[in-house]
Amino acid sequence: MSTINHDAAVSFKSAVRRGDRLHGFFIGQNSPTLVEMVGYAGFDFVIIDQEHGPIDMSSAETLIRAGDAAGIPALVRISSASARDILPVLDMGAAGIIVPHVINAETARNIVAQAYYPPLGKRGVSSLTRAARHGLTSSKDYLSMAVDRVTVIAMIEDAEAIKHTREIAATPGIDALFVGPTDLSASLGVTGQRENPVLLGAITQIVNEARPFGTTLATTAQTAPESVNLYAQGFSMICHSTTSLMARSLKALRQETRQ
Repeated sequence: MSTINHDAAVSFKSAVRRGDRLHGFFIGQNSPTLVEMVGYAGFDFVIIDQEHGPIDMSSAETLIRAGDAAGIPALVRISSASARDILPVLDMGAAGIIVPHVINAETARNIVAQAYYPPLGKRGVSSLTRAARHGLTSSKDYLSMAVDRVTVIAMIEDAEAIKHTREIAATPGIDALFVGPTDLSASLGVTGQRENPVLLGAITQIVNEARPFGTTLATTAQTAPESVNLYAQGFSMICHSTTSLMARSLKALRQETRQ
């Protein structure tokens, strides 16, 4: 029997759209073990990072499979909004995609077109992919299920995108907006200054622009207290980084052992 957990992906998309509080990790290393550890620790999702890491398509499939084995939805942050980046990871069985640098509604509509099968989109159809259990699920059942299991998240991380937040949020098929504070700070001319009023004001504007549409908002956090503050601001999907966590933990331990 296939280990692909379609029910988990469906439940995850439903939780995202409801705005449930969800907590997960970016995975920047080609390590199935890390994916399993995050799942076994009880977190809600992982994001396999193809934009800023060494994870190629073959590696991504292995990490998605590890997520299925550990019972945790595995999304993929792809490199662009192109079909050549979107189609392969969804055919591999990813629970969804995170698309960087979505700057306007036209880009958002193109993402939806490439991520969903007709009539919502125009994604190319194959019933022999891993997502379709290598042909062991009927085409009818697979196609009817796909729209409910694929989560599509647009990243807002450019100054140009702020004025288009409403249109992006209103795009049918976009399940959430992900505010990327690092790239957004660079775009605003305050690179790396997470507490800079210019960046904080831009984030507040994005939250306020998206709120009338009931759009789920996601972003990154470095600490648990920061997560609590972000929930209070209107974010419901919070992401940490396994790389950052391990690096900080290693540095702290080394400092302690030097005392």
